[in-house]
Amino acid sequence: MTSAPPVAYLSEVFASWQGEGSRAGQRQLFVRFAGCNIRCRWCDTPDSLTRVPYCRVDYPDGRNETFSNPLTLQTLAAIVEECCRLDSSIAMVAITGGEPMVQAEFLSLWLSQAPPPVGCLLETNALISQGLAAVLPGIEVVSADVKLPSNTGEDEPWDRHRTFLELCRGTELYVKMPVDQATASDEVARAAELVAAAAPGATLFVQPITEAVGPSWCIDQERLARLAAIASSHVRDTRVLPQIHKLIGIR
Repeated sequence: MTSAPPVAYLSEVFASWQGEGSRAGQRQLFVRFAGCNIRCRWCDTPDSLTRVPYCRVDYPDGRNETFSNPLTLQTLAAIVEECCRLDSSIAMVAITGGEPMVQAEFLSLWLSQAPPPVGCLLETNALISQGLAAVLPGIEVVSADVKLPSNTGEDEPWDRHRTFLELCRGTELYVKMPVDQATASDEVARAAELVAAAAPGATLFVQPITEAVGPSWCIDQERLARLAAIASSHVRDTRVLPQIHKLIGIR
């Protein structure tokens, strides 16, 4: 009996400049998977939270094309290959979402059987560890969030984050901590302490959450400085970095 080909749900593919973390400013191809395991109240890509019927591809030459979901591994590989061919400045493929680890089995097959022509960066909420060991060999950089209950509205994530970050040892990793005015100081301390223990040497980016429309922050500078100081007391390399793509008005 022949097994069905691997397929995945995606929402969009496009080239832009990375706006977050240690690779900010780098030209990347964003491959956005559809579907997420959590519902952060400040999510800036709500259209990717559920499985959508179509995936839009914006090619670097200005063409766009719509594909019906789910996409096969071969179709996605061909799209990525074509985009990278059309734009030689693309330095990495940013695998993002939604939450790409929801479809970890497809990820591992794609990255092992038909890997992109450039390195891959995995953007993740760092809550799903199942399948991570099979995905990581195809990943050059992991961009992991730590989700604080006071500004996500989700259950406490500490044990799941610890397991995920520990599995990433040996892979280049940075951690983002989104914060807003309501972020609890004790949660910032607990998360930073967790990062220091589970991912020693990782840079921690304290990221001010922006409003749904426009580049305005949901936190004032005094509060942001106070939370960053708390984080830096646990993680030596702590930096404040907003979402640059929102500040300059790009996708």
